[in-house]
Amino acid sequence: MSYIIHVFLKNSSFSEEYANENHNGGDSPENIRYEWEDEFAIRGDIEEVDVKRYTEYILTGEQGEGNPFSISFPDVFQFHFKIGDSITPIAISESALDEYTLDTEKKKLFIYLNDNEVIENPIPGIYLLGSQFPKEFRG
Repeated sequence: MSYIIHVFLKNSSFSEEYANENHNGGDSPENIRYEWEDEFAIRGDIEEVDVKRYTEYILTGEQGEGNPFSISFPDVFQFHFKIGDSITPIAISESALDEYTLDTEKKKLFIYLNDNEVIENPIPGIYLLGSQFPKEFRG
């Protein structure tokens, strides 16, 4: 069965008091709760979800044509979705994670990130601090 993943970047400037007093607790153009949000699904017969703290995440890929790269990120919080012999990771820099809720019954994961630093999302499900990327990869 699929898992639905929701990721939110909290707005540290959001005022709950202002929202309650002026907009029945809701957002408004001048007071937004989340700077952005992602929603996606991990499909397949997920047997297990493991939570891993303070791990290393290695981002691999190709820069340009035929130029492979590998970047190691320390202190990463990971969710490992086990499907048969494979694992689909969701990775978040520990210092960017504010809170999460994993609902195994409803097959949903809610992740809330803080906006203390710039967060890069190089591929779906991977949220890493921009400051940890080598200079040649910063946009």
